[in-house]
Amino acid sequence: MIYKNTGFRALYKNFCAFPLTDKYRECMKEYPNIEQANCMLVYGYIDTEAGLTLEVLAAGYQEDDSYRFFDGSDRTRFFIRVGAVENEEFGYFGDNEDFRKRYAEKLDMIKDYAADEEVEKSREMGFLDGSRHPHYPDDVQVLLVREGFNTEACWVRIVGLGEHWIMGTLLNEPEQAFGYHIGEKIAFFVQENADKEVICYSDMTPSKKLTAEDLADGTMLKAAVKTFNEERTEPHFIEVLELLRDSYVWIPCNAVLGEADIAAMQKAIDEAGDDLSSMVGQTFTNTENIRMVPDILQNGNDFFFPIFSSCEEMGEYGQGFSKVEKHFMEALTMAVNNDRDLKGIVLNAFSEPFILDKEIFDIVQNMKSRIE
Repeated sequence: MIYKNTGFRALYKNFCAFPLTDKYRECMKEYPNIEQANCMLVYGYIDTEAGLTLEVLAAGYQEDDSYRFFDGSDRTRFFIRVGAVENEEFGYFGDNEDFRKRYAEKLDMIKDYAADEEVEKSREMGFLDGSRHPHYPDDVQVLLVREGFNTEACWVRIVGLGEHWIMGTLLNEPEQAFGYHIGEKIAFFVQENADKEVICYSDMTPSKKLTAEDLADGTMLKAAVKTFNEERTEPHFIEVLELLRDSYVWIPCNAVLGEADIAAMQKAIDEAGDDLSSMVGQTFTNTENIRMVPDILQNGNDFFFPIFSSCEEMGEYGQGFSKVEKHFMEALTMAVNNDRDLKGIVLNAFSEPFILDKEIFDIVQNMKSRIE
């Protein structure tokens, strides 16, 4: 099958054959049987920084619709950026298992370019293709919108996925003062416009200012989560993130005594013997700092750092823990520094839960405070 358009879906993770020009023949002079060749077998992969790339596996000979490929070179590696061949016709072989086995050693070199699961999943989202850069499939054009500003298009590199949003890094500095800059992460959304075209956009309009008293008892945050869980829209999602960013939250912790204090406590128990009731009313003064170690919740193979909008939201679960109140940004730092490989932070896990995926921690950290 002969293709002419080298759109990334035809090339990515597929084997193709391109004509062998004099320019490429010189680069492939170490490849076996290059003198007899008139085409080259390539495999498409994505280098996030350099874009869609073709790894040249072997030289070959084409006659009409028939192809014969030679062995690969064990001394030379040669690759081509897709922009250099985007107007060339090419033969298409798909994800050919025989080629995979024959050129396995060459293909092993490409494994270093493997993307994480979420970025890989975004490459399968065909509805984004109209916004993708033709040579850099992970880069999409996003419309930045803000009340009182002109809509502005910027390139954004996808770095992760949320449940109803996509996360990316701004690749160029916006011309207007949206409040976000090149290199910062933003959340963006996908929708159809009036012409049924799929567009990507990020609303950067500042939200209504708040006072610390508005957030003091956690009811506003809890109500925002309930609204989002009932209708998972972009404005509701952003509202939760912004309220969370400025809130104080409660963290369930285990109190851990120092070794000297543990030894002193054990000595008192030993001295009481069988009459532990004699210890009732006694006081114990610690001599070392007591460490407050946050509890971690587990759901299947995933671990979450639990926080609560109020002590009451812990319910019976909270009865076995000491409770520490921290500003959310402190709690976020504690989650980031936790020894566990956390999936994220969970708010009010046992009532009206909201999960903040670790992939968007940076987005919340970069949000502007709404507190007056």
